[in-house]
Amino acid sequence: MRERVSTGGRDALIAAAAAGDQDALTRLLERLAAELLPFASALTAGSGEADVLVGDTLSRVYERLAQLEDPAAVTAWARQILLRQFLDHRRRSRRRQEFRLEAVTLAAAPASSPELIDLRTALAGLDRESRALVVLHYWSGLTLDETANELGIPTGTARSRLARILANFRRTLGGDQ
Repeated sequence: MRERVSTGGRDALIAAAAAGDQDALTRLLERLAAELLPFASALTAGSGEADVLVGDTLSRVYERLAQLEDPAAVTAWARQILLRQFLDHRRRSRRRQEFRLEAVTLAAAPASSPELIDLRTALAGLDRESRALVVLHYWSGLTLDETANELGIPTGTARSRLARILANFRRTLGGDQ
């Protein structure tokens, strides 16, 4: 069970971390990591890139913690940093060479149904912006307006892109047209 922190306790933790309390900073970053990792894993379609994405995000949070205006919004702020890191991946990958270990197998891969594997494959086949749209709306449960706002696009654009993505999923996965 995840430890819940009251708003006042979280505010005090953030204030202490911003003031240089290393113990408070460690606790804050551990809590944020636990909250961000499932989101990052969904964005990266379960690849090992999720750990790197969360690590990069926590580095940014650490660097900019003093700039946080509303301590109650720390999770949303960190999620937005993570999302921007994810979407900016193409720019970063052009600057540095990237290596992939495609042949690595996991010792204990999680049991998955064929439908879940097909859905993960379909999700992994999307470009980064489309994957972010699907994950924010369906996995994170944001409304279409909130999703569009997070991505910095008009709601109508988000709606039409989502409809197109879902139609492609139905065709690919053999669902009803």
